Amino acid sequence: MNPKALTGMTIGSAIMFLFGVVWFLVGLSGGRFFPVWLRAGLPVVGLALAAWIAMLAVRAVRVSRNAPPPTAEQAAIGRQIGRRFGWINGIQGDAIFLAIVALNAAQRPDFIAPAIALIVGLHFLPLAGLFQRPSYYVTGLLGCAIGVAGLLIPEPSVRQSTVGLSFGLLGSRKESANLC
Repeated sequence: MNPKALTGMTIGSAIMFLFGVVWFLVGLSGGRFFPVWLRAGLPVVGLALAAWIAMLAVRAVRVSRNAPPPTAEQAAIGRQIGRRFGWINGIQGDAIFLAIVALNAAQRPDFIAPAIALIVGLHFLPLAGLFQRPSYYVTGLLGCAIGVAGLLIPEPSVRQSTVGLSFGLLGSRKESANLC
């Protein structure tokens, strides 16, 4: 595997892990109907995933230190990918900001989590082609489905819990598949 790709995947996994933690917290804060074993088990799973990502990060750094520098063509492709990645994430960030502002202005803050899930799901679709990762299409479509389903749930606490926990699980599934 290309050392730069390994390092990028590790960084992506760490970022996805952090966002997964945020989604889980959103899910757990939405409702009080989750059993104690679930609330206690999630931190244990989170610590195990964090240890796995840390181990991979150390490995990626070691491999990339000994790797030859990229060719001029590889560097140019890397810059092009970086620019497209920046645009995709910039558009995602702007869309999330606008959704938060619009939903707060409409006095519907309880729809923010499903709207963000839908936006994040959509952002995975162009990333699939950019990084040549077909699994991102599945992640994107499932993220969109979680967002749409969340918009259809009438009870706000159930909506937030369902979207948060579902998207948190989706993120951990995605990274587990990519790092195996």
